[in-house]
Amino acid sequence: MVWEKEKDEFCVSLGPFSVGLATNERKFTERLAAYYCQFLTDEAPILSLRVSLLEGDAEVPLMPKVSPHRIEFDQSGYQGVVDWRARTAYLSLGVKNPLFGVDYFLRLVGALAAESIGGLMVHAAGVEREGKAYLFLGHSGAGKTTTARNSPPGSVLNDDLIVLYRSGERWFAAATPFHNPTQNRPRQGCAPLAVLLYLVKDVRVYLEPTSPAHALAEMLACIPILTLEPFYAKSFLERCQDILRSVPYYRLHLLPDASYWEVVLER
Repeated sequence: MVWEKEKDEFCVSLGPFSVGLATNERKFTERLAAYYCQFLTDEAPILSLRVSLLEGDAEVPLMPKVSPHRIEFDQSGYQGVVDWRARTAYLSLGVKNPLFGVDYFLRLVGALAAESIGGLMVHAAGVEREGKAYLFLGHSGAGKTTTARNSPPGSVLNDDLIVLYRSGERWFAAATPFHNPTQNRPRQGCAPLAVLLYLVKDVRVYLEPTSPAHALAEMLACIPILTLEPFYAKSFLERCQDILRSVPYYRLHLLPDASYWEVVLER
């Protein structure tokens, strides 16, 4: 199937799939394309997002209405819908920071798309070393960004959002383009999952085995937004269990330096 690209549309890679993006203002489209430049692709998109930029200085709301196969915002200055069954996504926004407004919405499009292909998007830092992906999980402030900064140059896939997907008998971790100014800039790439590490700040470095139940609870807590809707609970539970059956999981107690890598690689 040949993808017929619309005028001024570009496509952003999110690991195993891509999303098309176009706006009603050429200069803003070009600005977005420059922002996602390292993730641009000619791959046919799984879904295309249409953005209408309006005048306004509203704030970007962070809590959408989530229902089966659908995410919706309906607030003054920020209205948008992702409808997976209809394969449509649109956003109209008049906000103080339109680039952030589009980026946040695109994250939700990516999360819904990942769920639809049997995968999931997680809050985590992903690092690729020697063809293997090391996934660092944890709550906000646990040290994901610091851990990524203490990794070898060029090894960080992303230190905020990673797409996990199954291919054959293995689970893979793939980079996404999403980042904040204080975080490491991501780069395209994917690799089979080698280990899952839940970060715990401590005065010494060591790996702590944990029970399957605790590992499952910690992993589910790192899935953003969609877990607000009970409809997704069963599928995410089954996918996390499948990952944990095939990929080792530890709590990584660590210092704010690179000393953890010796322990992780010796595992």
